[in-house]
Amino acid sequence: MSQTRDDTTTKMIDAAFAHRAEPDVDSVASALIEAGFRAFEISMRIDAVIAGLRAVRRSVTIPVLDVA
Repeated sequence: MSQTRDDTTTKMIDAAFAHRAEPDVDSVASALIEAGFRAFEISMRIDAVIAGLRAVRRSVTIPVLDVA
């Protein structure tokens, strides 16, 4: 990615991914609260976390079995 992230934002992206959050405000905020992040940290970085979560999901490849 072209933009740089601080350590807290990276940890938040990892936590959101680990909690299987969808890339929307409600899902990410709930996952980060469950992970123990504080509300002011979440509100400062929510947009960057959602963008990072979308980038992570976009870069994950899922193998498809051809059973036909």
